[in-house]
Amino acid sequence: MNSSASPDMATLVAERTLAKYAKDYYPRREQVTIAFRGDIAEKHQYDKIRPLSEAKRQGKHLVVIEGQSQKTGATAFYRIECNNWNLIEAVGLWEQTAPD
Repeated sequence: MNSSASPDMATLVAERTLAKYAKDYYPRREQVTIAFRGDIAEKHQYDKIRPLSEAKRQGKHLVVIEGQSQKTGATAFYRIECNNWNLIEAVGLWEQTAPD
């Protein structure tokens, strides 16, 4: 493999996140919730997110879903990532700045 053509880590994480979410989370969205990553969970009051949409890539590195807060019931867009333990975590809110 040509090393100059190899994708960077953030791109690989995004690809792994899309695949894991599509296989294990979206089909079971009625039964699963996604927790915030440990280092930011307190900022979000340890909320969990119920997935509502398929995952979409925004640029090369971001993966976004629509989800519903289990604490407030509010719907928003969340950035998600697949961690080293092959679990999906929410890593923040995603504010769309321009329409697709």
